Amino acid sequence: MPLPVSRGFPRLGLLLALLWLAGCLQAGPQASRLGAQRYFEGKALALAVATENGDIRRINRLMQEEGVDPDTIFSTEGVPLLAWPLRAERLDSLRAMLENGADPNAHRVDEFTSPLSGKTESRPRNNAMVFAAAMEDSRYLELLLDHGGNPNTRNVSNETLLFQALISQNQWQNIQLLIERGADINASVHGLTDTPVMWYSERGAFDRVWWLLQRGADPAVRDRMPEDPPDKGHMPAVEYIYWRPTLPEQIPWQRQCQQWLLDRGISRPSMPSSLRNDRRRAGLPYENEDQIPLLAELPATAAPSVTDGR
Repeated sequence: MPLPVSRGFPRLGLLLALLWLAGCLQAGPQASRLGAQRYFEGKALALAVATENGDIRRINRLMQEEGVDPDTIFSTEGVPLLAWPLRAERLDSLRAMLENGADPNAHRVDEFTSPLSGKTESRPRNNAMVFAAAMEDSRYLELLLDHGGNPNTRNVSNETLLFQALISQNQWQNIQLLIERGADINASVHGLTDTPVMWYSERGAFDRVWWLLQRGADPAVRDRMPEDPPDKGHMPAVEYIYWRPTLPEQIPWQRQCQQWLLDRGISRPSMPSSLRNDRRRAGLPYENEDQIPLLAELPATAAPSVTDGR
């Protein structure tokens, strides 16, 4: 049965049909709901749109038959085409690109002239690994690692992927994944002590500190200048493990971390003034002369039931 058309507007149905058809033509295979046309063109744009739509057959054809190489295609800001399925949140498209040979470590290298020294140096731009480390869904990072992604990649600011995972809403699952896949657990970012065990001891997250200690984290790194002797300076992570006030559920983990230090001959240091103030505000003893017992010396409490701190 034909659709009824208003007698008062005999051309309205035809006009609406033409407008609908024009929209369909405009939304052809080159249309992007994420604005890929601002970054790519031609076949590169077609590949970006295919990843948005999860069009695996088109991805395969563009890469296998038409020679579109995402390792050599970057946006004007240096974002690799391989990062586009991450933005579109299409795990299937990312897998298709990787299975067709895309390199998870591909990045653009730009020449940068320092305004201070005037020296020109090469600086790698962020690649897909950097973006995946910040994502809540760790499957993207895992897939890139499965295809040879480097867990020790650094971003354009020379920061580790572990740091990227931390500052992006504290993606602990990504930190665990990176370390389990070979990321340097003791790699620093902005200073000698700027490492994962420092980040979590400072926050009183001793379940995570315990997990890191079991996998080779070094809490005894001293806060000193690189040119200073190794025995100069204090050990912030050790101070936090011994003195940091924390939540009740973290105390059994803090106890285990303290015992770990004692077993390795790392004794309790003097209480720093910052932690003394924290303890005072928390209503806890805060003077060294108060003979504050170690948590390991207090009456035993139930040990944590999950030994890996997940």
